[in-house]
Formats: sequence, structure tokens, C-alpha cells
Amino acid sequence: MEKNTPEEDEKNESKERLREQLGVDPDRLLDTVEKFMELYRKHVLLQFPLTADLKEKLKELFEKQYPGIKPYIQMWHVNWVFEAMEGVANTLSIRLVDFFEEVAKGENFKDGFDDYDRCVELYTKPYEARKTVIEYDKLQLNAEELRIYEQVVEDGYQEDLIGFKQLNLERNGFLNVVHLQVLRYFGEQTETLTPDQWLHYDILVGMSWDDYFDDCKELNYYLIKKNMQEYPGLDYDHFLLKQSEKYREESACQNQINEA
Repeated sequence: MEKNTPEEDEKNESKERLREQLGVDPDRLLDTVEKFMELYRKHVLLQFPLTADLKEKLKELFEKQYPGIKPYIQMWHVNWVFEAMEGVANTLSIRLVDFFEEVAKGENFKDGFDDYDRCVELYTKPYEARKTVIEYDKLQLNAEELRIYEQVVEDGYQEDLIGFKQLNLERNGFLNVVHLQVLRYFGEQTETLTPDQWLHYDILVGMSWDDYFDDCKELNYYLIKKNMQEYPGLDYDHFLLKQSEKYREESACQNQINEA
């Protein structure tokens, strides 16, 4: 049996003294402290400030993309915009911090993304207008009716071209805002990302673009188009929840009337 070195004996004696003084195993205590510091660095020093910066930048982006929000008429209008952008920022910051941590540790960052090809299709590609394919052999139309039908298809395609161009501009604005913050917080890590990892990053940001876009539509409808003045006494998320419940109830009543 090998004999401990004097240094090892002294280390063991120190642990015993600490165990007696603290009433806990020093190794377990150090492990707990290490885990606490890891969580502290991850959340307090990284996720929280990233969320705060993203929230502020996304609010500025919303005001730029939806200029009708200004000047703010009610203080709670400002609060709703902040709340909406904070929700998007918080979710995105969690996704990004976890992703870069998984990359650093060599973990499977695709875990939980079951239909990955579907995610790539949904969240990484810009909007693209597609013209309806006319199946002439299935149409029973005379020459004039066919001409009108072809014109309707063409008009729809041209509208999509214009609409999707605007949507892509707004989407790119969101992607650029996020990317600038990512470079601030994860600049060194981005330099070593593989194409596969960049694709996953695009999925994460694309998912948050959908969240941002949905919130923008709601804010635009209630605060800009409807110019809602009467304060409902609810925060943004609870207001949307109440509206959703209201629409479901109205839809259920309408279905009962139709079935009667």
C-alpha cells in the first residue's frame, strides 16, 4: 500500500478540520459552490443582461417597423410593448445561452428537435412567393373564364411578391438586431461554429422571429389600428389570454347557432 506524501497528508488533515468546523464534507461544499458559480455566470452575468439588451433593441425595432405607435398616447401602451419584447428577448436569450453552452461542452444541441428537417424549412428560410400551378386539364372553363382565372392567379402572385419582400425586410431587421447582440456576448464562440451549428443558430433565431412577428401583429392591431384607449386593467399576456378565451366563447356560440 502506497504511503501518502506529506502534502497529501496535510490536505487530508485540512479537509478533516474543515469538516469539523463546517459540519459538511468540504468536497461536497466545493462542488456546490462550483455549481452555484456556474449558474451565476450563466444566468446573472450572461442571460439576464442579454435579455435586457435584446428587450431594449427589439422595442426600438418595433417602433421603427411600426412608426404609428409613436407618439405613445398612454403609459400602458409603452408597458405592453416592453412586456411583449421582454417575452421574446427572455425566450431567445435562454435558447442562445443554452445553445452556446451545449456547443462548448460538445453536447447534442439538436436534442428535443424531433423533426429537424421541418424546423429547417420553417425557421431558416426567407419568405418566397410561389405562383399557383394551373392544372388546365382539370378546368372546365371557356376561353374568357380561363383568361380571368389566369389573371386572378397572376394578381395573387404579384401581391405575394410585394408582401413577402416587405416581410423579408422586417425579418432581416430582426435577424440583424439579434446578430449584433450575439456578437457582443458570444463573439469568440461564433468564430468556431461549424455550418451545422450555424444552421441550428438560424433555427433558434427564426423561432424567435415568429414570436416577435406574432406579438407585433397583436400590438399593431390593438394599439395602432384600434388605438385602444381604455385600459383593460391587465398586463399584455393576460389581456391576450382573455381575448383568446373571448374568441373561443364567441366561436362556440356561433357554432351552436349554426347547428340549431
